[in-house]
Amino acid sequence: MTATLYPSRRADRVHPRPSGHGSLRVPCSDDTAGVNYRVRRAIASIVAVAVLALGVVAVSAMVGVLADVGGRPAAASDVVAGSSADASVRVHVAQPGDTLWSIAAQYRGDVGQARFVDALVDLNDGAGIQIGQAVRLP
Repeated sequence: MTATLYPSRRADRVHPRPSGHGSLRVPCSDDTAGVNYRVRRAIASIVAVAVLALGVVAVSAMVGVLADVGGRPAAASDVVAGSSADASVRVHVAQPGDTLWSIAAQYRGDVGQARFVDALVDLNDGAGIQIGQAVRLP
């Protein structure tokens, strides 16, 4: 499909019409073009603000999970050795330089390391550990 373009001046704008529809010229005032431009810009701005807001919410959610704000980690002194309440609970007291990945590598056995780390995160209510913390093991 081809379009026929007509020369235009600022005072007398015309829209191109396909050649199959005759040579009807539709005038377009400067006001209409300006309004269309402003509407497109407003919509683009709203979409950009919405995308930015969603990004901020996603980042703050990730930071909140990583910071593990609101909970107190279990300390080694909180764990009673040989307690009859749950004798099957295994713990590792976090040492300087320990990470969940290094603990997983030490205790995981035949389980995949990433899967073991996920279990550690679930059992210990977050990914953050501190020196002296009793890290519960699956």
